[in-house]
Amino acid sequence: MTTSALLAALFIGSFFHIDLGPKITSPLAYDMPPAYVASISGDLPADKAPAAEKITPNTAWWTLFNEPVLNLCVDEAFRRNRDLEAALAAVAQSRASFKAARGEQRPSLNAQLDVSRSYILGGADGKRDETNVIEPAGGVSYEMDLWGKLQKATRAARENILATEAAKDTIRLSLAGEVAKNYFSLRASDRQIQIAQENLKSQQRTLELSKYQYEQGQVSELEVRRNEALVASTAVQVQQLQLAMTQYETSLLLLMGRDPKEFASREVPRGAHIAELPPCPAIPEGLPAQLLTQRPDILQSVFNYRTALANIGSAKAAQYPTISLSGLIGNINNTPGTMLDGPTGWAAAAGVVAPLYNGGKLAANVRKNEAVAQQALAQYYKTVQNAMKETIDAITANEKSEAVVSLEVKQEEAQRRAYELARTQYLDGMTSQLDLLDAQRSLLAVQLQLEGSRADRLNSAVGLCLALGGGWQYRAADDLETKELPTPWKDKKSEGKKQ
Repeated sequence: MTTSALLAALFIGSFFHIDLGPKITSPLAYDMPPAYVASISGDLPADKAPAAEKITPNTAWWTLFNEPVLNLCVDEAFRRNRDLEAALAAVAQSRASFKAARGEQRPSLNAQLDVSRSYILGGADGKRDETNVIEPAGGVSYEMDLWGKLQKATRAARENILATEAAKDTIRLSLAGEVAKNYFSLRASDRQIQIAQENLKSQQRTLELSKYQYEQGQVSELEVRRNEALVASTAVQVQQLQLAMTQYETSLLLLMGRDPKEFASREVPRGAHIAELPPCPAIPEGLPAQLLTQRPDILQSVFNYRTALANIGSAKAAQYPTISLSGLIGNINNTPGTMLDGPTGWAAAAGVVAPLYNGGKLAANVRKNEAVAQQALAQYYKTVQNAMKETIDAITANEKSEAVVSLEVKQEEAQRRAYELARTQYLDGMTSQLDLLDAQRSLLAVQLQLEGSRADRLNSAVGLCLALGGGWQYRAADDLETKELPTPWKDKKSEGKKQ
């Protein structure tokens, strides 16, 4: 093979190949409703949003709660959390794999140096002949990717980068959600402990009063024992609430990547009390279903499917002959100081390796990758189904939790008034101590329940953000680069079929 023929083959092989395997496209999307609405019972169209504004994703969704301490906790978790660190390492690994796969498509240049020494005994003059041979050479080898095996392997590696990026974003989204939920639950627990301790002090004063009255013969022992039981019950509640608080603190420390030695101190930053936190972010009347496209788990399933399609093409191409080209140039010299002064020679070669029999291994590998693609397609549709279910459930939970808090605020006000009346009537001798204790016990229960419901309300809003893959925000239409949100699988010519 001449040098020009070798260069021509390298040029043609770089730009020409037969594309085997399925077209690499994204699966067809399910038909989605035009909007998710704040009220499931209503039917509000998406055009209820102001005409001059569009609803767009908000990746920093936790800032919607306007709690600076929560923002600090999330930022620290992003910097130090070990799960996220492992996900970032996986992304780096996939990028390195892509570079390695891309390198297989390019010519390989090598340098070599062969050194030998030989002896011939009993020469013509009776002496030993000694010969030194130094052969420096440079070589090039290249596999012509006529069937697209290497190109599809590189494409699969590139799609895998996107899949691992989406997997990292899934962990990041979940991490922010867990930090927010634990933070809100911690603040609710703090408030519940404060309420329970205040009630415990009040009950202890009532107990001391009943003991004094018993000693004076004004009340029976029964009333003293009832007060003692109530004090003990509230003290148990305080212990249980403190245990829950400790668990929320250590969970936050773990999520934030703190050192194990910091767990014992449980130094967790705190901001406003749960009752002082701003209300849940207002949900727009119409949430476009396209907001689901920002969910990283959906994106990951899309890219996993595309990776599988590329692997099918690579596996099919492996069934066809492999054509390789190689060249070598060098010289021969027997003087170490003048290695490059000897005679120069070169060689060029082409080789073809065709698989004739391999026990069905290559065909089985194709079928395996086809099955992987079917599995990835099914997983995609399952992920979309789950995303739609989670969104509907989250919107309903957000709506109902708001209603629960409103009702419990009224219940707490009514129960507080009932307790005040019972206490006044008891001091005036118009009612029994049992009525007072019942009113006090009921008030404590309602107060604790209200603080828990406030945390549930905030956590429901967090759940909605997670279901949508992030939050939402209004932006002026003029500020948008496009008039619709990106839909990574919006390809109606996709070969994937709706299951």
